Amino acid sequence: MKSSGGGPIVLAGATGDLGGRIAAALGRRLVAFRVLTRPGTPVALLTGLAAVGATVVEVDYDDATALRNACDAASCVVSALNGSSR
Repeated sequence: MKSSGGGPIVLAGATGDLGGRIAAALGRRLVAFRVLTRPGTPVALLTGLAAVGATVVEVDYDDATALRNACDAASCVVSALNGSSR
């Protein structure tokens, strides 16, 4: 994996359409990246993200400390969250 300039890229929203496209593009470029997923994300989605080269990190989006820890040492954070209510 190539470094993106210091640390991995962190991607939130990778299980959606746009986020999935971003994850696939990062994987094709062999960039080190991790994706943040919510607890309960279907295993098939997690497996697909890992298959394109993502490091999958399950995190509670309502826990600020957990989010901060998941983004630790990242070179940047990309959000592809759609903002709709759960």
